[in-house]
Amino acid sequence: MNREVHYCLTRHWALEAGFSEADAETIAAADWDVDAAFDVYVWKNKGYHFAWLGANRRARRLFATAVERADLVALGRSLHCLQDAIGHGHWGHVVHWDGIDRWERRTQRVRGRIESRSRDLLARYRELTDKVV
Repeated sequence: MNREVHYCLTRHWALEAGFSEADAETIAAADWDVDAAFDVYVWKNKGYHFAWLGANRRARRLFATAVERADLVALGRSLHCLQDAIGHGHWGHVVHWDGIDRWERRTQRVRGRIESRSRDLLARYRELTDKVV
């Protein structure tokens, strides 16, 4: 997905989930930075983006780390994996059609799944970390 999802919408969803401005910024920046940070490592990057290369597993591992360490960067990276695994679909790299990463070019169903799952992950993080003292 593009910056609209990984940064703008993620930041918005985090704010709506009750994160502070600073925390929402950290989460959104970490989500967006996955593409920049791993862009030069082409094959390393793929595991953050495609379900068949483990993006869902990586999302779960990063989420567990985020909760265990109260790590908002890990939470942002987890969201990135989740969002791209949905947005790209299982075989996204094979049929990486023009516009696959553009929010407005995705169907309402795909956008709905990305939003719902992102909001759920943010809420779950808040739930689990608010209980930790």
